[in-house]
Order: sequence, then structure tokens, then C-alpha cells
Amino acid sequence: MSALFADDTKVYRTIISVSDCDQLQQALTNLDVWSSDNNIKFNALKYKVLSVTRKKTPISYVYCLGSEQLPKVEEEKDLGVTLSSKLLRDSQVNELISKGNKLLGLPKRTCLSLTDTKVRRTLYLSIVKSKLCYATQVWSPFPNMELSEKIESVQRRATKWILKTKTGEMSCTQRLLTLELLPLCYDREVKYLVFFFKALYGYINLDIYDYLSFVDHGCTRLAQSDL
Repeated sequence: MSALFADDTKVYRTIISVSDCDQLQQALTNLDVWSSDNNIKFNALKYKVLSVTRKKTPISYVYCLGSEQLPKVEEEKDLGVTLSSKLLRDSQVNELISKGNKLLGLPKRTCLSLTDTKVRRTLYLSIVKSKLCYATQVWSPFPNMELSEKIESVQRRATKWILKTKTGEMSCTQRLLTLELLPLCYDREVKYLVFFFKALYGYINLDIYDYLSFVDHGCTRLAQSDL
């Protein structure tokens, strides 16, 4: 199977046996023949093999595209999201924390004379929060509470800068209420629900029934509480 997005092409397959590896290699060979017939060359710098598995001893196989052996990697960035072989989110979240702190420092250094709270809030939403919340439906939730606290700390510092408050003057909750902002963990939950709604009612090209099954027990929570 393959997935296409703009000029990116991904070939993938569920690997259970060596036979599956052979079939995946055949797909790569077919791609190489097609590129040669159409005088199109793939970018050799983007050749990567990422095996997503939790097996301690996964099947080892050397894949090639033409005469080039494809290098194996433990993680790779795809459309702005870092995917790891174990589907861990640590690298993705750490990168967002680092990027968020750097982006927050930009208006702090360059907009010293900016006094309008609404403008500072808009700058935070467009420059910083848009990065912190990008594709959260893919990489979140993550079980590491320490990382969750660190990513929240970026917004806490941002609220202090927006309102020009000093430590101890206002609590984080008060600052968020004043600015009409949600904690990032709640913001992510809202995005999960919106994504689920769109998938459930066909607003996006995803058949949710491939991943979930629903049980119709005929009882509401209220009815169950009365039993």
C-alpha cells in the first residue's frame, strides 16, 4: 500500500512474515521501474525505513530502491509530526517545548513597547500556541506528566508576558480566565472531540468503525443510576 501527499510518497505494509517483507520489496522495485520508465528520480536523501513495532525481535530485512539500500531510522518527521518506531511522543513534545520557548522569546525581545494586551494575546495565539497545538490529534495524549507540565509552562510564561504581571500578582487560573484561554490539556481534549465528531459524521475521510465499535445497551447514564 502507498500514501501520497504533495511530493511525498510512503510505501507501507503490515509485516508478519518474511513473505510480507518480500512483497514490500517488490512494491519498491515496481516504484523504481516506474521512475525509470517515466524519467523521474526519487530524492535519495529522503530514503528511509521506519518499522513501527513493539516486538523485542522484529523481522530484520534489508530494503532497496534500485541499487540504493534504504537506511533504517528509529524516528522520522512526517508533516511536522515526529513518529518513532515505538510510537513514543517524547521527541515530538520536547521539540514543541523548545520551539515554543524560542518563539515566545521573539515578541518578548522585539515588542518591548507593545502595550496593547489584545495585540500581545493575538501574537501569542498566532506565533506560539499555533505551534504547541499543531496536530495534537496525532501525537497526544502522552503519558509523561513531566512533559505535560513543561508544555503548560510555556503558556504560563506567555500569560505573564501578555498581562505584564509579576510573579505572585495573579494565579495562572486568573490569568487564563482574564485572557479567555484554556489550559493546553483542555484545549487538546476539545480538539479530540471535534476530530471524533467529524470522523463519526463523515466530515473527514476516515471510517471510524474500522477503529471503534459501539454497544447499544439501551440505557442512559441516568437510567443506569436508577437501577
